[in-house]
Amino acid sequence: MIKSKKEIKLLKKSAAITNSCIPLIEKSLKEKITEKELARRINKNIRNQGASLSFQTLVASGKRSYQIHPRPYSAKKIISGMGYADFGACYKGYRTDITVPFVKGKIGKRERKIVEVTLHAYKLAVRSVKTGLPCWKLHEKVNRFLKSKGCECPHTIGHGVGKNIHELPYIGMPKKKRLNKKRKRRWEKLKKITFQPRMVFTIEPAVYVKDLGGCRMENDFLMTKNGPKILTNSRLIKF
Repeated sequence: MIKSKKEIKLLKKSAAITNSCIPLIEKSLKEKITEKELARRINKNIRNQGASLSFQTLVASGKRSYQIHPRPYSAKKIISGMGYADFGACYKGYRTDITVPFVKGKIGKRERKIVEVTLHAYKLAVRSVKTGLPCWKLHEKVNRFLKSKGCECPHTIGHGVGKNIHELPYIGMPKKKRLNKKRKRRWEKLKKITFQPRMVFTIEPAVYVKDLGGCRMENDFLMTKNGPKILTNSRLIKF
C-alpha cells in the first residue's frame, strides 16, 4: 500500500502517459467516430510512448454506458448522449486507471442529473480524504450523498493502484450485511486501513441507470501529509 519514492516516480510517469490521451479523446469526439476507433487511438497513443495497456480499454456511449464493465467497445458511432472511456497506461510494471466521462449533443433532464450528481460526488470524495481517515468511511460518506439524491454507486468509491490495477487500500464496504466467517475476518482487517502518505489510489464515484446510460469520473491520487495530490487529469468532456 505504501509506495517507495522510486515507485511513485514510475507511477507519475505512467500517469503522464495516460494524461496525454485526454486531449486526443477531446479532439476525436469532435468527429463522427466509433467506440472501436476511439479505443484504438487511445491504445496507439499509449504504446507509442513506450508503455503498455493497464487493462483492455473500455469505451461505452449512449445506453451502453450504464454498464460498469461493458464489452470493450462496439462499432457504434458516438453521436449523442453520455459515455465514458476507461483506460490506463502501464509503464515499467506500474499502472494507472482513469475514466474520462463525456457528453455529446443534447441530453435530457434525467441524464443531466446523472452527470451533475456524479461530479458532485467526485468533488465531495476528493475534499473528504484526510490522513488517518478509515478508507471505508469515504465510501460511506459519498454513498450517503448519492442516496440523498436518489442514486447509488454499485461499486467501491476507489481502490489502490500500482503493480496491479486493483490493490489495497480498499475504499468500499461489504455489499452484504451478513458475512460468513472468512469474509468477516477479512473485513475486520480492511476496515482498520486508513489513508496514509505515499498511498496511490483511485477515486471513482458513478451513477448508472439501465436503458438510459451512466457517468463515471475517475482519477488517480497520491496521498501526502497535506492531503491527496492528483496525478491524472480526467474531466468531463462536453460538446
